[in-house]
This record gives sequence, structure tokens and C-alpha cells, in this order.
Amino acid sequence: MIYVKDTADIIEEIKRRNPQEIHCDRILVPTDGSGQAFRAVGQAIHLAAVTGAELTLLMAVDYNKEVAAFEQVSLGGYVPAELQVAAYKFLADLMHVIPPEIRAHTRVEVGDARDIIVDVATEEESDLIVMGSRGLGTLGGILTGSVSSFVLAHAPCPVLLCKGMPDDWDDDENYLPTDD
Repeated sequence: MIYVKDTADIIEEIKRRNPQEIHCDRILVPTDGSGQAFRAVGQAIHLAAVTGAELTLLMAVDYNKEVAAFEQVSLGGYVPAELQVAAYKFLADLMHVIPPEIRAHTRVEVGDARDIIVDVATEEESDLIVMGSRGLGTLGGILTGSVSSFVLAHAPCPVLLCKGMPDDWDDDENYLPTDD
């Protein structure tokens, strides 16, 4: 197992290798909207630029986590389709961050994020998963185990975990740059 400090180390390793040895055609980038997930998007963009890989931006919608039990049985609660629409809108906004020369597409799947990420990586034959090491579910991660830990243990390909928040992250405006 190779331990690296950051994406720059990975890029340098890729540059040192024989081009025939490099095989990274598909990178899966799960996101939950957190700062660490957005940092992972930035790292994946850099890797895709070097390797020519296509990015898949993935968001898992888990109705059981997003909708309270009372809301699930009441007519006044969230309509599950609204959660999917919100996920698609979020990913559409996120696509604006990706340079046009990088091939990318989005996916929204319904279910537990841990299982969805592993299943999509397998289905799409991903060569790498790039994700934040800690997302929005901090308390849930403590109680049930983090998504990143599960993916690291069960993924069919290497996993790059990104720590920390982007330098320009703003909790109020999130990841979108302003047009000031």
C-alpha cells in the first residue's frame, strides 16, 4: 500500500510511470455537499486532467436519513421525488466547477450511501474513488461507522480520501463562486 500526502504526490507518481502502466479511465466522486466532499471534487478534477479520466459525480439520496419517520407517513412531509430533484440540481450546479475539457456526468441513486458508492463503482468499473473523509453525517459516522470507512473496506478499486476544507469554502455560500 502506498501512502501519499496529497493529490500532488499522486500526480507526480503518475507522471513518473510508463504511460502504458497508467490505467485510470473512470473516477467516481461521491458527494454529500460537504466541504470535504467539494475538496474531493477538486482533487478528482486534477487527477482527471492528468490521466484523461471521466468523472462520475454521484449523490446518494437516502429517504430514511433525510425524511423523519413522522414525515414519511404524513401527507404534509417531504415528497421523496423532491429530494431527488434537489440532488440533481445540486449536481448540475457542481458540473459548472468542472472544466469543459474534462468529461463528466452525474448520477443520483436512492439508498444507503455506503452501498450505493460501492455498487456504482462496481457497475461503472471505476478505476478510482475520490471522496471526502468526513461528510455531513458526523454524529451518524460515530454511531454507525463512517461512509468513507465502509467504502475503503469494500470498494472494488483504490480509494483516495480527501481531508480538510477548501481554502475558499464558505459555510453560507458553500462551493459556488460569486460573480462579484
